[in-house]
Amino acid sequence: MYKNLGVIVGIILAIMLFFNGMLASVTGPYMSTLIFHVIGLIIILMISIITKNKISDLRKIPVLFLLPGVLSVLTIQLNNICIPQIGITLVVGISLFGQLVMSNIVDHFGLFGMPINKFRKEKMIGFSIISLGIIAMIMI
Repeated sequence: MYKNLGVIVGIILAIMLFFNGMLASVTGPYMSTLIFHVIGLIIILMISIITKNKISDLRKIPVLFLLPGVLSVLTIQLNNICIPQIGITLVVGISLFGQLVMSNIVDHFGLFGMPINKFRKEKMIGFSIISLGIIAMIMI
């Protein structure tokens, strides 16, 4: 079931990147990033009100846990800059490759408190196929 949800997340991300890239072509990359995050804030506030979620005391949250918000803005901003130049397919392909590399580093060394899952040489086949696909997309 969770693997199916992963596919759905990938589809939603591609659709989101497409529409945000289109918004960026109209408003510019910085304004579209602002619009994107303001809409997200409004929606999550509405969901929190409807579900009667209590807001946590932000002073008790370690600063490191706020890093994903910064990374989210950087991710959207960089996508908004890249998509008009190289297209959504290449941006998504390269982004996924970067995610695979980073997640393998995290797994291999057990970073961020994750259990160690050593890199196996069999994974090189998948990395090679993905790399060849990205190279083909760049060259064609």
